[in-house]
Amino acid sequence: MKNTLQKWFEWTGGKMGSSILITSCLLLLSGCHPLQKSESDKLGPYEKNFEIVGPEKDDLIGKVNPAIFKTVDRRNKTAEQVDREVFTQDGIKVTLQPGRYAISGYPAGNIFIYDDNDNLVIREIVGHSGGVGSLTVDIESTYTVFADGGYDHVSFIPVQTQLTTDLNAGIWDVGLDIEAGDYIFGSEYGMGYLEIHEKGKDPVLYEVIGGNDTGSRSRVKLTEGQKLRVTGISLVNFKPVKE
Repeated sequence: MKNTLQKWFEWTGGKMGSSILITSCLLLLSGCHPLQKSESDKLGPYEKNFEIVGPEKDDLIGKVNPAIFKTVDRRNKTAEQVDREVFTQDGIKVTLQPGRYAISGYPAGNIFIYDDNDNLVIREIVGHSGGVGSLTVDIESTYTVFADGGYDHVSFIPVQTQLTTDLNAGIWDVGLDIEAGDYIFGSEYGMGYLEIHEKGKDPVLYEVIGGNDTGSRSRVKLTEGQKLRVTGISLVNFKPVKE
């Protein structure tokens, strides 16, 4: 580079060449400055991994009820299937035995679950004609379940616990419902969110955009004891990362 710049200086007679020489040096050096960041380094969490941060994350997650960290006795000893008709626009309250349930309804409406202090644990639009297809959650004996007037009928079906890599809308335990490990996750269709909750830490939020070719793909490390909440989307698929 030194010989090239010297020849340029001699060719210009040392007049205008001096200023051009300085400019050229700056341009050449700027291309290899050790502190210069690559384009990938400039990308934010969303552009890199579809992670939502800041006030937008706080608005989307809202207030987190500590009850989300409770895990019911998954043996479902007393859990029973309940089917209820919804005849009023005001909706109905449903009494359930403790256990883990898959909730569905027709045509569509809101499912609200409250703790023993009447604080909201989870709300989700569930139905065959809108929202998510089903909602899987733990129900404590002290919880109140409410289905709004959008339904003609709702069903609450006890479900067995087994490890899987396909999580529908609901709340899931890492180490109980899905193994801990490194994953790439996405969805074939729809759009929603994956929340990761861990005691003593701020929740983490990812947007999930469905599509095999154009959808979002995010990488995440799951650790035992975390709670995952899938909301707004019927199914999220996790693929283990093989190093």
